[in-house]
Amino acid sequence: MYAMIREGNGKFYTSMVFGYCKSTDKAANENSFWIILNKEKTALIKQPVFHPNTKYLILMVLITDANESNWIEINENLKSVDFLATNDLPSLIDNGNVPSELTQKCIDMDKAYIFEPIRTVATKDDIRDLEWVSGRFHDAYIAELKDNGEQLYVLFDGIWGCKIEVWFEGEVSYDVSSRNPDLYDPNWFESTITIQNGFVYLVDVNVSVENINSNYCWFKAKSMKYRVIPD
Repeated sequence: MYAMIREGNGKFYTSMVFGYCKSTDKAANENSFWIILNKEKTALIKQPVFHPNTKYLILMVLITDANESNWIEINENLKSVDFLATNDLPSLIDNGNVPSELTQKCIDMDKAYIFEPIRTVATKDDIRDLEWVSGRFHDAYIAELKDNGEQLYVLFDGIWGCKIEVWFEGEVSYDVSSRNPDLYDPNWFESTITIQNGFVYLVDVNVSVENINSNYCWFKAKSMKYRVIPD
């Protein structure tokens, strides 16, 4: 897994994600954490999923690559990459006792990862990653739309923790009338992202391609790219 870690005011750093843990202590102010490298890339830390001690849910970690193929899951509250001591990892981090050779392995893996600021949606993995980072476009709305006849640019705002720029190219078609803010609720609740018959589709509901109609907000093109802009 890989993520953008929000620092506020649009600032962020990136890190490979090495695990997840959740405390069962309901009295804890913050009990869900991603295990990542610190900004200096010198140690593993437990990064709160949401900003602690706030009235609203403010997402701090934007997962840009959700691949967990080399992870071990103890239960829904504890998992990590397979070479770390999954059961003991949270306490090892809390006490600064993660073995140096394992920390170095994490640092080396992070260095080797190639982060792509602009991603193309061409595979099931690409769809998975966009769904993760966008939260399936929950609460999103179209803040800007530019159609120059060859390329369609769409800026989505309202997504938890970020904005997302999207570019559609190649036989582009779309219908955004159902999200006209002067007439209807502009905010999306969920989305469908799918690739079928050489086209990529983005729709504001969970729907099959065959059932897309003017009741929905949708985009269709031969090519789709996107960029995440952390808040």
